[in-house]
Amino acid sequence: MAWSPDNPRQRVVITGLGVVTPNGIGKEAFWQALIAGRSGIDWITSFDTSGLYCRIAGQVKDFDARDYMSKRGVRMAGRFAHFSVAASRLALEDAGLELSRVDPFRMGAIFGTSLAGVGNISDDMYHRFETEGPDGIVPSMATEMAAHAATSHVFIEIGFKGPNSTSAAGCVASLDSIAVACDALRSGQADVMIAGGTEACISPGVMALLCKQRVLTHHNSHPDEASRPYDLTRDGLVLSEGGGAVVLETLEHARERGATIYAEVRGYSSATEAKRMIAAERSGDELAYAFETALLSGRVAAEQIDYVCAHGIGTREYDIADTNAIKQVLGERAHNVPVSSIKSITGQSFAAGGALQVVSSCMTLTTGIIPPTINYRVPDPACDLDYVPNQARRARVDMVMTNSHSFGGTHAALILGRCAN
Repeated sequence: MAWSPDNPRQRVVITGLGVVTPNGIGKEAFWQALIAGRSGIDWITSFDTSGLYCRIAGQVKDFDARDYMSKRGVRMAGRFAHFSVAASRLALEDAGLELSRVDPFRMGAIFGTSLAGVGNISDDMYHRFETEGPDGIVPSMATEMAAHAATSHVFIEIGFKGPNSTSAAGCVASLDSIAVACDALRSGQADVMIAGGTEACISPGVMALLCKQRVLTHHNSHPDEASRPYDLTRDGLVLSEGGGAVVLETLEHARERGATIYAEVRGYSSATEAKRMIAAERSGDELAYAFETALLSGRVAAEQIDYVCAHGIGTREYDIADTNAIKQVLGERAHNVPVSSIKSITGQSFAAGGALQVVSSCMTLTTGIIPPTINYRVPDPACDLDYVPNQARRARVDMVMTNSHSFGGTHAALILGRCAN
């Protein structure tokens, strides 16, 4: 059902933000780290990395799932589900929602994930099989390793009973989840939805696989300087983990309860290159199409975009695709519109990354501060936009364009705006 500017039941707003990241747990800690340019990247300490060329990642530290889940839930669930529940609880707390006043069948959740339980659950399962044989396998591992476990545990722990689904569309899964949640609200299926993404795949097997694919950075000496989106010396992404969630409501429902509104979801679209599983087309044509159709769906003109919170993972082709697509869509204004990548600070947390971008964009709309792209020192002639290098910036921002890019060539674009009466 299309967005309507005249119907508060059709307009969807974001009223709560929750994050679990390497550089902060909770909205405020995360945001302060972003605007300070404080990296969450460090040496991997949870396993031996001596056989890997990349030995750094964005690991979530000082996190205790027992603060957010029941003892049984913590014991049964995988780390990626721990993150989805924690981010959801933090978002609900931030939204000030009294769940007892909302019909549980009118509350739902949708989470995205790329690798789901491929991390601590799969590692444990394989270790048990190797050391104990089939008798060592725990039956619940089959369901806990599945992608839908992240959404399921949100329902179990919080008590939702309404619309639910899971997106496994790779790095675009968070934006995809938000779009599906908006549809559920606009169609009248729900009053409140939580949407986001989660990932917990920093493990020996995943790191070895990504090293084999040669997609990770070689910059090990100074971990906080390794993620370098748009910089000429960039040579790959830095793997990260975490979870992000937003509370979504119709404008009518949010106004009725006097909620604080961070942003309005204006438009969404996706497109696919349909050529290969890894690497991006440098032309940016497909991303440009996603941007343009997202703008069209939200009845937003390109001239209204004040800031782009970009995918920006620090790989050669992906960053060039971002740049060229932004040029196509914004035209002559492209060099005057700030573009930044928070993944220079957080690392690339796959499906969770889009949710973190949305949280960051909401904070930019609220505070008028644009987080920087850190580690930007050597300009790349192929990436020649204003990437807000190294220092946060104050600006009037009313409309934000954000994007994610997944394996398989899939691009997604989301438009967020300041909520007007």
